[in-house]
Amino acid sequence: MHSSFLRILRGKPVQTIFDALTLIPTKISDAQRAVEDVIVDIAALREEILSLKPEQRTYANTIAAYDEMSGLAFMASSMAGIVKQVSPMIAEREEPYSMIQRESIKLCKDAAFYRAFCEYRDGGMVNEVLNKEQESFLNKAFADFRRCGYDKDAHTFERITKLEEEMQDACSAFDATLNNDVTVVSFPEDALTGLAPDFIASQQRDAQGNVMIVCGRPSLAAVLPHCTNPEVRRVFKKAYDRRAYPQNAENLQRMLALRHEYATLLGYENYAAYALAGYMIETPAKAREFLTHLFESIESLAARDIHNLMSTLPGDVLLTEDGKIQPWDIPYALATYEKIHSHLDQRQIAQYFPVDKAVNGIFAIYEKFMSVSFDYHTEVPGAWHESIQGITVYTKDRSRVLGYIFLDLYPRPQKYSHACCWQVVPRTLRHSRQDGMLYEVPAVSVIVANFPKPHGGAPALFLHSDVTTFFHEFGHAIHNTLSCTSHTKTSGSMGVMLDFVELPSQILENWMWNKDMLRLVSGHYKTGEPLPEEMIDKMVAARMSGRGFFEMNQVYYSMLSLTLHESSIPVDLDGIIREMCTRYMRGMAWDDDNKFYASFGHLPMYGPCYYGYSIARSYAYDVFAQIERDGLLNDKIGAKFVEMILRPGGSAHPCDLLSQFLGRPATSDRYIQWISNVKAQ
Repeated sequence: MHSSFLRILRGKPVQTIFDALTLIPTKISDAQRAVEDVIVDIAALREEILSLKPEQRTYANTIAAYDEMSGLAFMASSMAGIVKQVSPMIAEREEPYSMIQRESIKLCKDAAFYRAFCEYRDGGMVNEVLNKEQESFLNKAFADFRRCGYDKDAHTFERITKLEEEMQDACSAFDATLNNDVTVVSFPEDALTGLAPDFIASQQRDAQGNVMIVCGRPSLAAVLPHCTNPEVRRVFKKAYDRRAYPQNAENLQRMLALRHEYATLLGYENYAAYALAGYMIETPAKAREFLTHLFESIESLAARDIHNLMSTLPGDVLLTEDGKIQPWDIPYALATYEKIHSHLDQRQIAQYFPVDKAVNGIFAIYEKFMSVSFDYHTEVPGAWHESIQGITVYTKDRSRVLGYIFLDLYPRPQKYSHACCWQVVPRTLRHSRQDGMLYEVPAVSVIVANFPKPHGGAPALFLHSDVTTFFHEFGHAIHNTLSCTSHTKTSGSMGVMLDFVELPSQILENWMWNKDMLRLVSGHYKTGEPLPEEMIDKMVAARMSGRGFFEMNQVYYSMLSLTLHESSIPVDLDGIIREMCTRYMRGMAWDDDNKFYASFGHLPMYGPCYYGYSIARSYAYDVFAQIERDGLLNDKIGAKFVEMILRPGGSAHPCDLLSQFLGRPATSDRYIQWISNVKAQ
């Protein structure tokens, strides 16, 4: 055993938060060495599996061993993926990730494994009694083998494998270009009217003393809703929408061309048809049907949003000749409407969400509802950055450690600019090779985010949207931690179908719109007083304010990702984004400088499946309604949620999990009814 990951899977799981920390190297050379060790282990496992004779095959030495080999590749890839997102060593940080992607395809992508599985099915399987989880895993493995071309002739399979390597290279290039983007816009300080003084003070200055604003998500939230200078809004938004352009236009074209060839070689009309065949929705036609129904359901809500904005339009917001609002003015117009109608200022609300108070409150909710216990490590010495925090997750009685979660919450130059959760070690229940005894491997996860940093003597303050984002991402980490299966490929959030992966977190987001829950997670950074009831009432009442724009935006993103992967090659990137934006973003003017596709960070991983957010949100509302009836801190319904939704991971079909929990098939009807019938403010 060369790698720490294999030692974990073979009975030496991490036992402290500091053991877990060693799995995420701070030096690129250490990450490279860890990847090389995993590659050696994968090669050895490959040899063990493929050297067996047909009559020697058992579930343990063939099926479970293949899962172990795949798990090693997954864990090394996750580790290297985190390093490429957070390491300050820009020039070197891509190589460990690229190496494990390349080598794992070479070592694991082999039709010989399909033949080995067939040998087991036709021989050794008759001598063993498989449990339900093993049967499900084996059936899905055969389906995946065939869908990925393992049953093709040698020449075709060789080309398929080569395409997988090239697709991964294209995805890595897209990610790297976006992660390394350093788009900055500079303004004289006196031009930044309406921006918070502490935000301005936290920005760097150029040689002329101008304020330099990095075009990232924290700046987006700080600038566009609040800046009263229309020129600043315009310049910032145009720069934001051109991040990673033109390099990622080229990377995206290559990615789409390779994916199209890959899918057609496998017998599918296009990559969207190939990808969706393995998910809940099954076909692009069903995805479009769902999205069209969603869009039609929110058209009246969107019309009300547009009408409301027009009724309170600030004097410095000028409409286009056809009566539309410029994209850089919509957040400002929405914020203005909210202040006038609801008397809400999101920056004032943020004063009630100092990060430490909010995070501790969120932990308390999870502990109560899911019957777990946390140790919160506000410092983790030796981590990749001094701001890293950690959580050790125990059973409620603290008799067992279930997993470890690291938090990388604040922006740094050229760090990943969005929010995500990485599953590093899946929690699994395994049999020892030595004595056959069962042992449990605790999970390890990392949350990477970009929340406002502390500055000017004030602590870091969450916007309410930041609170829901953290609750969402922590939901992924909890999914990883409380899921537990016998296979690395099915445990946790990354073991489920891609259009189900967001569902548990979409359910949990709703806690942060409940009055009692908001009081639990809030406390003014000066007085400690929780959010006043009157302010909470206004927040909840104003929840639908701008909802039409939000839903339109989600349909726009979903249709854009779907259409890009259905289109002929080369793809008309500018034509498609213009068509999708003008069709689905009602009331918003089109900007010819919009190159959002170059910074659409979901495209490499999600491909055509961005719709998964919307379908997960719609099913989540169905599940949440049942939980809410029993109580958001009710540990009995919490236990049911854990056992029926989280724990099985991908060991069962997600529709079966939802039906089991609800007592009937899940439906989007409740969500559609909610967004269709609730009156906008």
